[in-house]
Amino acid sequence: MRHFMTTSLSRCGSSVNERRSAETVARFTRTVPAPDVKGPYGVFRPYVRNDFEQCCAHCYLHERWAGGAEAFQIDHFCPRQECPHLVRDFYNLYYSCPVCNSPHRKGDHWPPNELIAMGVGFVDLCRDDFAKHYNITLDGRLEPLTESARYTIEKIDLNREQLVWIRAWLQRHGHQMDKEPI
Repeated sequence: MRHFMTTSLSRCGSSVNERRSAETVARFTRTVPAPDVKGPYGVFRPYVRNDFEQCCAHCYLHERWAGGAEAFQIDHFCPRQECPHLVRDFYNLYYSCPVCNSPHRKGDHWPPNELIAMGVGFVDLCRDDFAKHYNITLDGRLEPLTESARYTIEKIDLNREQLVWIRAWLQRHGHQMDKEPI
């Protein structure tokens, strides 16, 4: 059974199992209850991959557009150094392409306390509605509609040349970025 789940914008995501409000339309849903598996966090990979429909949680690119399943990684949404108690928490594990999860993009980055206090952090499409945060322009760029979107676009470089080109091409051909290539 799958239900919408959320992570908190708190410093360490302590309310990971909190339900979202009914009016929020998140892009991804998470399996409830969490899979009961033993071992390091990597054992959750097939379940995380399924919940994210083989798409990057950050740029929404389907794994077949981005090097295949073997290239994708498990990202700790709230990084291990910030939230060591969430290292094996299924709801803190996100499917990510290697570019978005690289050290100079999302990687182990987490917003500073000052931004979190203002309600600004990474857009979380397990919780947030894409359309409330982003607009996709005709040329394929993501236009931020919120400060969290602006922060996410900047930190993860969601308007990098490859993504802009792919979004524009897909729009011209009537396809969606988060779907398997035709």
